[in-house]
Order: sequence, then structure tokens, then C-alpha cells
Amino acid sequence: MRNGSVLCSTWLMGSLACRAADGDTRRMPALAILGCLALAAGAASAQPSGTVPSSADVRSSATIDRDTVVVPVHHEPHHRQVFQYGTTRILDLQIPPGETSWFHSHDWPVLYMTLGRSAVRTQNLGGEWSGGGPPRPVAGAPPPAPRPAAPPGPRATSTTSYIDKPVTHRIENVGTGLFRAMVVVNETRGDDATSVEAAGFAGTPELANSWFRSYRITLAPGERTPPHKHHEPVVIFQATDGKGMAAGPMKFELNEPGQWAFYDADVEHSVQNLGTAPLDLLEIEVRR
Repeated sequence: MRNGSVLCSTWLMGSLACRAADGDTRRMPALAILGCLALAAGAASAQPSGTVPSSADVRSSATIDRDTVVVPVHHEPHHRQVFQYGTTRILDLQIPPGETSWFHSHDWPVLYMTLGRSAVRTQNLGGEWSGGGPPRPVAGAPPPAPRPAAPPGPRATSTTSYIDKPVTHRIENVGTGLFRAMVVVNETRGDDATSVEAAGFAGTPELANSWFRSYRITLAPGERTPPHKHHEPVVIFQATDGKGMAAGPMKFELNEPGQWAFYDADVEHSVQNLGTAPLDLLEIEVRR
């Protein structure tokens, strides 16, 4: 594309320069101008077959091959990024029954709060499908054997191996319900040195590694935490039905599981249960 445009521009500039130098006031022939413009237009429209321009968002292409394209996890359509600040991202992962995500790459540790536990299976790029059992049966086929009951209530899980061994895979929902998880991505090297108390938290975390510590908070109806702050960024996930409010420099309404709030390090905030039933929250320390 550029070669045709440069050639045309050079020819035009050279012709104009010659005209100025020798005093010739004749105009450039119209056919020459049209030919040059056609050359530039043809070069600009040319694209190698089966590729997407590097400056384009691959998700906007209607002809993308979903069996081969690879995108960062936060660009994968089922992993909708709802928030990003610095090195912290929050994703809302939702895969309806029968749907398959695009191949996406994981390069950083992640924490999940799983809300919809439909059966899924995964496939690493270049590998075979694993987990989740066979695909959903076709109409009229016998149903698959029931899966073991999931643990009660959403809880945090985490995969930290991506930082040492990045993975590119895709996920298929082979169950009958929505597979959903709220995801925190920590794009740092983590922290092993800071204690719970030094980070400004209290209690025993349900999950702890070098990138995340997750604490469960249960608030009675009307109960409110004292205003407090932490020395690390914090993500708050609503884990159970109810209604609440996270209040600080910015307010976040909490009115269904999966609602979230974020406060940076040393930002004062509080959380209140505005409903009539106990409200469970996960307060997630993003360690840096």
C-alpha cells in the first residue's frame, strides 16, 4: 500500500518541482493524475487474504476464523472487561449453554468467583478437548449422568501458573445452564512479604497466594462496616442475593450476585447491607 502511495507522491512532487525549476507552466495531464490516484487507491485497498489489519480490533471482523484466532483474555467476547485500572482488570465471564469462547491467552494470575456452575470443557490451542464430559446430547438422546453437587455458595479460586507458563485455550459450555464467573486479573509480579495486618486487612483469608488474598464478609440486615482503608487495592464482589452499597469517593450499588466495587490503595470506604437478609461479599486484596 505504502509503495504505491510513495511512488505516486514522489512522481507528483518531482513533476511539480521540475515545473517550478524550469518555469514550465503546463498542467500535468489529466490521465496521468487519474492513473496515479487509481494506483494509490488500489494499493490502499489491497490486503493479504485471510488476515486482519494489525491496527484493527479483531473482534470487529465478520470473517474471523474462530478456530484459529487468538486474543488476550480481556478481548475475548465472553470475558467482558467491566473495569481496568493500572495493573488490575475485572472481567465478567459468561458462556451460555452450547457456546464456545474464542481462543484466548492467559499471561497473568487470575482469581475467580464462580456464580454459574454449568459443565464446561477446555481445549488448549493445538490440543484435544478435556474435562466436562462429552458435548451436550442432541435432541432425543439420553441425558448425561448427573454431576456431583457443587459446594454451597460462591467462593474464590485462583490460577497463578499463567505467569510462568502462559496458556492459550478456549472454553465450551457443555451443560444446560449459564456458566458465569467474576474474574480479577493481577498484572504484576505479586507480593510475598506484606502480612495481612500490614496490608490493612483483618481476619483469616479464605484464599491466599502471592497475588490475591480473599476475605469473606457477612453483613446482617442494616449492618455497615466502619470506614476503613487498605494499603493494597481491593476488589469487592457481591456473592449472594441482597442489596447493599459500597461507599467511598465513588459509590457502587450492590443489588445482585456478581456486582462489584473497586477502591485503590489507601482509599477510605465502607460497605452497608441495605436489604432484609444477610449479605455475603468477597473482599479481594490485589497484592503488588
